[in-house]
Amino acid sequence: MEASEKGSRVRDFFAIEADTLLSRYHVIETLIPNAKTSGSAHRGEEGRFIETLLRSFLNKHLPANLRAVSGFILCPATKTGIQDMARVTAFEDRHSSQLDIIVYDIDAYPVFERFEEFCIVPPEGVIGIISVKKTLYNGDIAGELAALKAAAELCREPARRGPFTALFAFAAQEKKDAALNKRIFAGIEATHAGAAFDPMVNEVSVLARTCVFKNRLEHGGSDTARYVSVDCTVEAHIPLQRLLQSIFSVYYDPTRSGTRSRPGFVSFRRRTFADSHELGFVRYGAL
Repeated sequence: MEASEKGSRVRDFFAIEADTLLSRYHVIETLIPNAKTSGSAHRGEEGRFIETLLRSFLNKHLPANLRAVSGFILCPATKTGIQDMARVTAFEDRHSSQLDIIVYDIDAYPVFERFEEFCIVPPEGVIGIISVKKTLYNGDIAGELAALKAAAELCREPARRGPFTALFAFAAQEKKDAALNKRIFAGIEATHAGAAFDPMVNEVSVLARTCVFKNRLEHGGSDTARYVSVDCTVEAHIPLQRLLQSIFSVYYDPTRSGTRSRPGFVSFRRRTFADSHELGFVRYGAL
């Protein structure tokens, strides 16, 4: 078998999943159209619908003890472990903004509140944080990235890999992909320069168009994070597979999973990321 054919069943499967999502996200605007503009007559419900679409995709494929929910991260100023008083002495009670998707280790960690798909959770069990947009408008990029960074900061612990963070959209206002990538990188530069490396956003994706992502530390300069983009116009499944791969990278990281090994679950065509386009480097602060 040629190297290009290996893993093709997985790629073909996720291509179907991507096509399904791309079709489904138009459901509300098709059935309940806005009489004056594009989209649905009920934007709030439309937003909740697309969040549910992506949460359902994740919950279909994640291990049973991980759950994609919506809600808030609450980091209380309480002791941790047996007698670790660091939070008590250094912080007040803190919470995130409302988060579209929190991937949470529901079996290993407690929750403060849970009702259907809504949760308020402590930071220790947070594996991933995802902001979901039907359309990524140019004016929303910086604000969404800043909120993701702030939420990730709540979960930061020196000895534990922080949660995966992503901004995921089904469409974008910017019509040209090269210009879209530049806008995304400019937003990352504006909101993340000087931040710690771990809370810097991992990925920004527009389904069937582009995926901008951060290389892990060893791929950047001595004090910079390297961001690159991948063309997803032909292989629409790339952003979905990267979501799963990145969540698994955190969940199965030795600082979180102990001896568990990450399974072989996703597949990308050879040199998919080796040939990615470099957007630039963002200087980070303390690790």
